[in-house]
Amino acid sequence: MSLLPAFSVAEGKTEPPSITVMVTPDSALVGDRIRCIISISHSDREVATLEWPDAFDTLSSRSFELISSKHLSSTQFPGSRQERFELELAVFGAGRQPLPPVTVVLRDSQGRVTKKGVYTPPASVFVRALTDSTMHDLTPLKPLLKPKIPFLLIMPVILGAFSVAVLVLLLLFLLKRIVRKGAEKVDSGQVAQRKLRKLGSSLSAGMPPHECYEELSNIMRSFLENHYRIRALEAVTQEIERDLKKLGIAGFENIMNLLKQADLVKFADSRPDVEESRQSLQKASEVIRSTRQSRPPEE
Repeated sequence: MSLLPAFSVAEGKTEPPSITVMVTPDSALVGDRIRCIISISHSDREVATLEWPDAFDTLSSRSFELISSKHLSSTQFPGSRQERFELELAVFGAGRQPLPPVTVVLRDSQGRVTKKGVYTPPASVFVRALTDSTMHDLTPLKPLLKPKIPFLLIMPVILGAFSVAVLVLLLLFLLKRIVRKGAEKVDSGQVAQRKLRKLGSSLSAGMPPHECYEELSNIMRSFLENHYRIRALEAVTQEIERDLKKLGIAGFENIMNLLKQADLVKFADSRPDVEESRQSLQKASEVIRSTRQSRPPEE
């Protein structure tokens, strides 16, 4: 930081203005920015300005280039004002570089110029070069070195990832076993009997017989699939008959009679009455009750 001495211009009988300049920092690298503050104290009957074109039109050809400027005005005490010009400059060149001159203009309330003078700040900025001044050629860039990662450092990471993968697979296997055991504990016969009782209540409440047979077919197919581990829900009746024959299921004929009767209602427009539907529900209940005693085939 450099605080420059006051400069004054005396003209006429009015109080001369005083000028102070402060620069920060006073040393910078090529291309860096510095801050220059020009403060002008003058009579409150006048207005002080800086003529930017005259002051900075040649900066680009010298060692400074104007980046931005800011003007602030304030009252110091009765009868005196201060104009503060904050300049941001980029510095170039090398070595000690003096600040460029500025033109200070004072005008009265009518806009007439009462004072005008060129002020050359005594401050300077030392500009340091980025490279050695004796260097004329760019040095070639060295190739990037590949980082060497020790094997002993990678090994714990590999072992940790492998352990996590094994643990996840083990948890999935145990979860599958738990879900399967939970499914096995569910008695498919009890589920089917409960659905049949509910279906009988719906039939007594006015459910059409043909809809009753469609639901009866779904209940029987679901029971066969869960109890005997065969594909029954999405299979046709002939496929179910073939699979049950292979397993040698007791009561095979009764099961197939119920399924075929449901097919006649669904596909051959057979129209049984309510009593026939109720008898079919009773037969299905007896078939399920008898087959529950038989052991499901092992997977």
